[in-house]
Amino acid sequence: MRKLIAVLISICLTVMVFAGCTSKSEQFTAEDFVTLEQLNTDGKYVARGFFESMYTYDENMFDHCFPEGYAEDLDKAAGGDIFEQYKNTMNLGGTFMGSASAGYKECTVENGFDVAAMRSKICFATGFKYGEVGQIQIQKISVQFMNEKDSRINSFYFIVYEKGGSWYMYELFTGNAGF
Repeated sequence: MRKLIAVLISICLTVMVFAGCTSKSEQFTAEDFVTLEQLNTDGKYVARGFFESMYTYDENMFDHCFPEGYAEDLDKAAGGDIFEQYKNTMNLGGTFMGSASAGYKECTVENGFDVAAMRSKICFATGFKYGEVGQIQIQKISVQFMNEKDSRINSFYFIVYEKGGSWYMYELFTGNAGF
């Protein structure tokens, strides 16, 4: 039940996030697509890999954005293929041209975040012990879409966390991260 609630909240937040944060900027340089070898080595890669998987239709990449077995748990909780649900929700139209890391913020008390609450939420959703979750970051990524008229740059924010030296996706961030 808790995973179903987490899935539903994530999908709702996805829709809210995709409704804004758009600009018509010409200054964008897409980075190389994230590889499976890079994916869990840094928060920026797991955030970009999660987004890119939706537009490259790479369900294997999507599954690896989460701890082993977690994507299957999300499928069960959502009553269907969570990858397809995310992919359909995140369909922005236009042609996806690429993504780039645009910075991050450590989730610390000094940066104005309730780290204990955030860590507790991650543990509640994943079943990890509190001490197993290490760093938590809000990653900002920029993505470029093109249609027949123009190019659009969108910014998205993702909460990612480290466990045992590997980085994983938690959810989209809709608050004010101060970027």
